[in-house]
Order: sequence, then C-alpha cells, then structure tokens
Amino acid sequence: MKRKLFVAIIFLMLLAVTSFPSFAAGNPQLQVNGDIVPAPGLSLENSISMIPVDVYARLAGADTDSSADAVTITENGTTMQMTLGSQEAILGDKSVSLPAEPVNKDGSILIPLRAVSSAFGFEVGWDAEKRLVTLTRSETRDGLSVSDLLAKSTEASLVYNTYSMEGLVNIGLDLTTDGKADRQAPRSMTTKLTGQIQNKPLQVYMNQIITMPGAGGTNQETTVEVFMTQEKMYIKAPGQGWMASPMPFSPEFWQQQQDIQSDPLKAAALLKEMGILLNFGNDTVVDGTGYYVVNATMDMDKFKQGYEKILQQAVQSLPQGAPANPAEMQAVMQKLLENAQFDYSYSVLINKETLISDIIKFDGRMIITLDNPQAGASGEPGQMKMDMRFKGDMSISGLGGAFIAPDVSSATELTVPQ
Repeated sequence: MKRKLFVAIIFLMLLAVTSFPSFAAGNPQLQVNGDIVPAPGLSLENSISMIPVDVYARLAGADTDSSADAVTITENGTTMQMTLGSQEAILGDKSVSLPAEPVNKDGSILIPLRAVSSAFGFEVGWDAEKRLVTLTRSETRDGLSVSDLLAKSTEASLVYNTYSMEGLVNIGLDLTTDGKADRQAPRSMTTKLTGQIQNKPLQVYMNQIITMPGAGGTNQETTVEVFMTQEKMYIKAPGQGWMASPMPFSPEFWQQQQDIQSDPLKAAALLKEMGILLNFGNDTVVDGTGYYVVNATMDMDKFKQGYEKILQQAVQSLPQGAPANPAEMQAVMQKLLENAQFDYSYSVLINKETLISDIIKFDGRMIITLDNPQAGASGEPGQMKMDMRFKGDMSISGLGGAFIAPDVSSATELTVPQ
C-alpha cells in the first residue's frame, strides 16, 4: 500500500472517528445516566474509587483549573477547591472533608469520585458483583434535557437549506516507518477550512489552506479545493486545474444520511448506536452571544460497530467505475480501526436565541499503526505509525445564503491507474 494512500485514509479518519482506550483490567467500570463511560481511568485506593480530574470534568461537563498542588472544579456556578495531599476542601464557601486526598499519580491528578460527584448533584451507586460505579443526575437547561435541546437544534437548522462554515485546526504529527522517524513528513501544520454546504440538491464546496514550516523559517502554504454534487466530485490541487471523477457514493446513500440528519429521532438513535455520550457543559458567552454547551465523547467499541455498518453501506453504494477499490478501501479502514488508539472530545455551542449550533470545538489525539502487506516492493516500508495531536474549532454562519458554486466547466476527467 502506497504511503500517500495511508496518509490520505488517516486524514479521512480524523474527520470521522473518536474514542478512548480500552478499560484497564481489574479496575471498576463507570456508568453515567445509563451509559458506560469508555476508559474512565478508575482505580481503587483503600476501597475508595479515584478518577482523573480531567475525565470527571469531561463526563460531568465541568471546568477545571489545576496547579502543582491544587485543583478547582466549577460547574453551574458551584466551585470545589481541593489541595493535593489534603482531605480538606472548600465547596462554595464551606469547608468539607474528603474521604481521600487528591493525589498526582503518573502526571494525572486523581480525586475521590463519590465525594466530588455527590457535591455536584450526582446520585452514586455501586454494584459489587459487576464492579460498576453508577452516576445518575437529571440535568436540564431551561427545562430541556440534552436530547431535547439537540432535537430542537436539529429542527431549527432544517429551516435553512444552506450554510457556510469556517474553521482552523492545529496539528502536531509524528510519522515513523519501520521504527525510524520519517524526515519527509511535517512535524506540525495548521489547516484553515472555509466552505459552504447545500442540502437539497446536495452541493458542497470546501477550500483548505494547509500551512507547514519550510526551510529557513518560512512557511509553505498549499491550497486544495473540493466541490461535490450528487453525481461528481471535483478536486483542484496546487498548480493544476479542476479534475472530475464520479461521486464516490451513490445519491441513495447521501439521501439516507440526509434523512437521518433531518429527523431528530433518527439522529438521536444514531448517536446512541455510535456510543456517543452527551452531557451539558457550563453555559458560556462568546462575543456577547449566550450559548448552551453540549459535550460529547465516544465509546470506541460501539463506535467501531456503528462505523463499520456505515462504511459497509457506503462501500456497497459505490457506483461502477468509481476511482476507489471498494474491497481494498473497506479492508484498510477496518484494519486501521482495529489498530487505532484515540482520545477525543468535542463541544457544541448552541445559540440560546436561534438554537443553531454556531460553534464546534474539538481536541484529541490519534495513534495508528499499520503493517504494509506490500513491504519490500519498490522500497515500500513494512510498518507505518502515526501519532497525531489535533485541536481546533469550526463556526457556522451564512444561514440560508445563496450557494456559490465554483466554475468547473473546464474540468478534466481524473484517471486512476488500475
């Protein structure tokens, strides 16, 4: 398999996959509002369940601030201040006693789960037979649960057939081949993405500017444009004109995905099937506008099952003469999923007045190792490993604006060697 194909597929996965590592053997599991939390990092210290403070903040939707000897958790106007090595804490303006002191273990600050979660309104349970800690809390914003809010946000967005998007992603990358650092691969880059989407009939335009450090301290910029309709995909690479190829997926497949997104109940069912865990974050204000915040993480095992189902549907919908080998693409993607490790979370900021998801923030890490069955052929390496760290945001604007398609009338047909 060519390295370019390997890197291309990885970047496609970056847009689609999110997860956490597997449970540590022997440690308790955690369930929040009926959903198993992937890799909660729980450990028992003198029969007391301890959890990394960043994991707790993510599943509870809280904000944290840590220093060398202290940690603060803030949620819905309530603040808990804890000191490492001390069982005395401050909750609001009152002193409280913890069953165990927060500790720094291997660079991660652990806090007592029951005491902290109870302070922020969770009911805590313990199933000794299943070694399962359960947290239950009914949380709403203006009378709406997380699911209700997302359903109303979906309904609000359906009023508009078009919207624009703009985002910036900062990426750190380490690529090794056969255990040696790949000097040709960039160590860092930024990607600025602007574009426009029309739902019916489907049209998508994306302009991607990739900036990488160059020789002598100068930056190198590469611009790639992509335009898609229900029938064709057009790509404009640096120094080239527009090139066209058949749309990788059939109109029926795209229609199916649009139907899911346009139906709040179907969309909610898909989120559940994909193992996406949702909770409220602290409300926030951006540029004078108030926002609800919904945080999301994903269960890797459930995600793999759901993603493989979507992947199979997509591959089956490939039209005759598509430039990709369906069987090879599906096999490579499944292999990558099997060997991949992810740590990913994102937050959706929903405008309190319009209920539109105006801003998406994401932060994660992806480690992928792939053995090359064509090792030795034409100097191909035997194993490739990529460690990517990425952080960025995406904003939505231009609701209902006219879709402006690029001029692709002179595009040439893209030919791919068989």
